[in-house]
Amino acid sequence: MLSGSPAINLLRSSPTVSVPTATTISPRAPEEQERSNIPRPVNVTEQVANTSTDQTRPNNNRAEIVAQLDPAEQRELAELRSRDREVRAHEQAHLSAAGNLATSGASYTYQRGPDGQRYAVGGEVSIASARVAGDPEATIQRAQQIRRAALAPASPSAQDRSVAVNASATILKAQAELAQQAQEERGQSAVNAFNDIAVSSGENQNEEDGSVPRTEPIDIFA
Repeated sequence: MLSGSPAINLLRSSPTVSVPTATTISPRAPEEQERSNIPRPVNVTEQVANTSTDQTRPNNNRAEIVAQLDPAEQRELAELRSRDREVRAHEQAHLSAAGNLATSGASYTYQRGPDGQRYAVGGEVSIASARVAGDPEATIQRAQQIRRAALAPASPSAQDRSVAVNASATILKAQAELAQQAQEERGQSAVNAFNDIAVSSGENQNEEDGSVPRTEPIDIFA
């Protein structure tokens, strides 16, 4: 799952349910958002959901430990291993697509299995805000990258899709701002061009008859 702006509560999945992790976004100041796309440390938080499996076992061969598990523990262990692979692949997809907009490495929530090992059952990746004050073009580019990052996993969660929808809305708003800026620039250019023509015409008439014409700038309403 991603974490970003606006802040969204983190979703954590049960290891017995095969669902993708979710995405949130947290805003960061522009000067904090420039990060190189290098491997980042993994933050870990351990949560033992089933204390009955949090046993102290002899530190011998893992295969021997697994062989000693009863059928129910074997099934639980298989589910945890599958969930661990799914969560790590999900978060790595977010990280790869987020690039330098990722503000942290993947942070995982772990559950201890019946073999005494820890398995990832949830995760998140923090990502910078899409908004760049006063620069709608940069905002559009960042929002597009955030949308790609949110939808990068093979099975985006509902919250991942929500972040993608928010990024799309940000893109539309920035595009409207960009269009307004272009319209204002075209209007000002037309005013300047008309005033230049008026001044030039006045100068020509003054040369012909010696009079001083009255030329005033005009406003153009669109």
